[in-house]
Amino acid sequence: MPLLQFDEQTIKKARKKQWNEPRNCARRYLKVDFADIGWSEWIISPKSFDAYYCSGSCQFPMPKALKPSNHATIQSIVRAVGVVPGIPEPCCVPQKMSSLSILFFDEDKNVVLKVYPDMTVDSCACR
Repeated sequence: MPLLQFDEQTIKKARKKQWNEPRNCARRYLKVDFADIGWSEWIISPKSFDAYYCSGSCQFPMPKALKPSNHATIQSIVRAVGVVPGIPEPCCVPQKMSSLSILFFDEDKNVVLKVYPDMTVDSCACR
């Protein structure tokens, strides 16, 4: 099977386009490893979890899939029209989150199971 080859100019153009195009608001992958943040000595389980995060553009016109609030829609229109200078675009933020059960040692070395709310991003929206 032949190898796909691209010239240097095509690669540069693709990279430039990738970095210059605003990406719409979306959930992005983030794995949190408790050892990486220095919590592995007191957290028994899980060792890591998929936290995710929200990032991306909320520019006008916003797709309905981004579930913009009415305020975010108006703010994006005002920004796009430019009638009021300095208005930022709406923010890409978590819309729905879920909890995470964590088994850990408390300060007295007792084993505790606790459910922590709002630990994992399930979906994002423009607000």
